[in-house]
Formats: sequence, C-alpha cells, structure tokens
Amino acid sequence: MEASKTRSLTIVRRLNNRFALVRQKSPLRLLLKALVFSLCTSVFVPAQDDDNWPSLGYLRKDYKTVSVVAHIRIQEAEITGRVGGYENWKVNATVLEAFKGRLKKGQTFQYFHGAEVGLKREYFNEEKIVFLLAERDPQTKALHYSV
Repeated sequence: MEASKTRSLTIVRRLNNRFALVRQKSPLRLLLKALVFSLCTSVFVPAQDDDNWPSLGYLRKDYKTVSVVAHIRIQEAEITGRVGGYENWKVNATVLEAFKGRLKKGQTFQYFHGAEVGLKREYFNEEKIVFLLAERDPQTKALHYSV
C-alpha cells in the first residue's frame, strides 16, 4: 500500500509541477497575450471616428450609385438660377484624378450643383472630390453631370 501511495503522490507532484510551469508568466506568454489583445482591439475599433467625414459605408454606397467620381480643381462657378430656397450653380472644372467614369486626367468639363441660397462663392475656390450623376440629353445626346 505504501508503495502505491508514494507512486500516486509522485505522479500528482509531477503533474502539479507541469501545470505550475504553464501558470508562470513567461516573457513569450506575455508577448503572445499582448499580440492577441492588439489584434482583437484593432478589429473592434471603428475604422473612421472623425465626425467631419462621412462613414465608409456611406461613401461606398454613393460610389456605387453615381457615374463619375473625380478629384477636381474648380475653374469657374456661377449661379444660373434660383428655385425656392435653392440656387443652381454651373461649375467648370478640370480633372486632377479620375476614380470612376469616363472623365480623364486634365479634361475640362461642366457640371451643375444645387445648393441652398446663401452658399458663398468661396466654396467653389478649391479642389474637391465630387460624386456626379450623368444624364444624357435626349435631343443632343450630350452628357450632363450634376451633384
């Protein structure tokens, strides 16, 4: 009996020693935990938390909906008419980079922009990324772009 008891205690001690090694805080184990933590937090952190910009889902939907997406430099903008509380602007621009559609880099084109009354002319003095709809004129077959 004594031998089997001693043998059982030896086995239990060995198992306890093995589990004690697993429970120790080794540098490799801490590094692994830190890596898993950083991967998990990067997955769950929102991709865009700046409220000044639209969400990625919103931009993706708009990109699929429109005919043209381009980075442009506006050359000229003028009010062509007013309807209620809105103004219609005619904008002439040059394409700096085309992301979607038939416009090419360096091409000059015209588009129409509807905005609330009171929009300052300075709004059109800079470079912009525009999402444009395209409509074909039934008589002339020319494309007309609008925001």
